Amino acid sequence: MSNSKILPTHLAIICDGNRRWAKSHGWDVLRGHQFAIDEIFEPLADHAATLGIDYITFWVFSTENWDRERREVTALMNLFRKVFDEKVPRLHEKNYRIKHIGNVAGLPKDIQKRIADGVALTKKNTGLTLTFAMNYGGHDELQRAIQKIGKKVLVGKLKPEEITEQVIASHLDTADMPEPDFIVRTSGEQRLSGFMSWQSNYAEFCFPKFDFPEFTPDKLDEVLADFAKRKRRFGAG
Repeated sequence: MSNSKILPTHLAIICDGNRRWAKSHGWDVLRGHQFAIDEIFEPLADHAATLGIDYITFWVFSTENWDRERREVTALMNLFRKVFDEKVPRLHEKNYRIKHIGNVAGLPKDIQKRIADGVALTKKNTGLTLTFAMNYGGHDELQRAIQKIGKKVLVGKLKPEEITEQVIASHLDTADMPEPDFIVRTSGEQRLSGFMSWQSNYAEFCFPKFDFPEFTPDKLDEVLADFAKRKRRFGAG
């Protein structure tokens, strides 16, 4: 367990490298996604909760991931169904609050219902807030937020000069949660690929080389120890 008392309030993880990890073992790429769902997500969430982290977000499916092979997309959708059918009831028992960010309308109807049911089931829980970013893209999120604001301007509920940073933030998917203060992208890729474009303004970043299926609680301690060494100035010099 990490011995540092300096922890992020909101840890966000870009879950990269499932396919790479599977291929490195000579396995079908789908096995990487399966392993991540079965063996990685819940232990990471549990460890984060034990340490005292309040929010953890997993980016599991981007708006661009629809361009992958149909077989892989179908398998991922089935894995998401499994998460909400099998894992969410157990997460509820642990007092976790489940949330979703992303363009929910673009997901299959039955998954939309599963998300709504999981959010409703856990909304009064007071433990870790576990968020799944599914069909999420930073530009898509901003576009949808701007459209919501534009509709209010059109009907006279909001004046253009009243559109502040706070107003924009309040129309994002993350409106009721703190911005991430630590974003980790596994597999060594050193880019955010549009993840939380607005919210990552003052986040600290970490790009470990290991793939997501290798992200054990011990490795979480390692990246958190790195976060604890950072001096966060928020533009103050």
